[in-house]
Amino acid sequence: MSYFRIKIYLHFVDFVKSLFISNIENKKIETLIKKTSKKHNFILTSQLRVGFLILLQYLKKKFPFKKQIIFQPFNLPEMINIADNLGFKPNFIEQDILTGQPNLKSLQKKINDKTLAIIVTNIFNSPKTLLKIQKICSKNNILLIEDNAIYFDNFFKRNNKKFFSGSFGDYSLYSFNIMKNISGFFGGGVSTNDKKFIEFAKIKISNYDSFKKNILLKQITIFLILKILSIGIFHKIFVKILYRAHKKDNKTILRIVYPSLRFKKIKFPNYYFTKISEIAKKVIYLQLINTQNRSQNFLIRKNNNIYYHKLFKRLKINGVKLLRVEDFNFQNYMDFPILVTNKEKLNNFLLLNNIETKYLFYHNCAKIFGNKKELKIQKNGKYFSDHVIGLPNHKKISKKYMDKIGYTIKKFYEKKVQ
Repeated sequence: MSYFRIKIYLHFVDFVKSLFISNIENKKIETLIKKTSKKHNFILTSQLRVGFLILLQYLKKKFPFKKQIIFQPFNLPEMINIADNLGFKPNFIEQDILTGQPNLKSLQKKINDKTLAIIVTNIFNSPKTLLKIQKICSKNNILLIEDNAIYFDNFFKRNNKKFFSGSFGDYSLYSFNIMKNISGFFGGGVSTNDKKFIEFAKIKISNYDSFKKNILLKQITIFLILKILSIGIFHKIFVKILYRAHKKDNKTILRIVYPSLRFKKIKFPNYYFTKISEIAKKVIYLQLINTQNRSQNFLIRKNNNIYYHKLFKRLKINGVKLLRVEDFNFQNYMDFPILVTNKEKLNNFLLLNNIETKYLFYHNCAKIFGNKKELKIQKNGKYFSDHVIGLPNHKKISKKYMDKIGYTIKKFYEKKVQ
């Protein structure tokens, strides 16, 4: 039994179709996104981080004296690097150990008259926490920017109405890169009610170059390789290579598998300043209009998350902790997160048993960009970096395979394999 952890939601048929259909107008995609974002405006960008870059350029011009932006420490370093490069002061808040969500007391202590915005990263967040952060932002006259890269299509219900992730922020960021549940080769965007930002962004993007063909070709090649690796026999070979890379700390291979390991504090690369490619727009559109497939994938992930949660509750493994889940519709994880001790050794043991996990989510950005005096927050970010792994979750992951994962992890801790 062999299951590839990575699920590329873009079907090969849609990829082929995108090569022959006419170009898609931006408005068609914008209309579809606005249905879930509940915002009046949406603009497409070549990547989420490009949308974030343009947004911060706009806010810097609009609020020249507000220099502080608040982040969660367990985060993608490229995002904080954008703020840092633009002259903002990144500041970090604690994340709750039981939930992984922003600690509200820590947030309130960080806010001052220089605070421009808080960036909430939807990786563990619940609607209850986001609604509270909304109120804090409104009360203190600061902006809420919602990083909705991973939660797309997730929702909660209130008074029988659906409220989707991405609808909380004054500005909400979207990603349609290859690993997301709407898989473009590249792609992102920003939703907002701020028309002036949209006008600003359109002018910026109009001066950008066309997307680099060599980068697009590289991403299409990765797409095809990942599709091949989902075939059982090829996946087994991949897992063996990955196991050896971890054991020997082969950074060349590990940086290919985990691109964020390649991060360096540098200025903006040239490919940031490009428009979204026409092929990316077409494959994004084809997936967005397939609402039946989106709903099916959503329900499968949700049921898998519930099954994992019940499984680990029942197994009661000393060495594994579950993050608190308030709403499985909203906290509908693409990879089911657990907190583990001896993460590296557990990962190697699982790879030996032909089980691949999402070994690396984000990094401890408080250590990379934070104030060295704030050791508590650095330790908080380090805690999640050292302990979180993600278990595979998509329609090819059966209950039998989830049981195998759970009992293999139990075996590791009970037999003290570490």
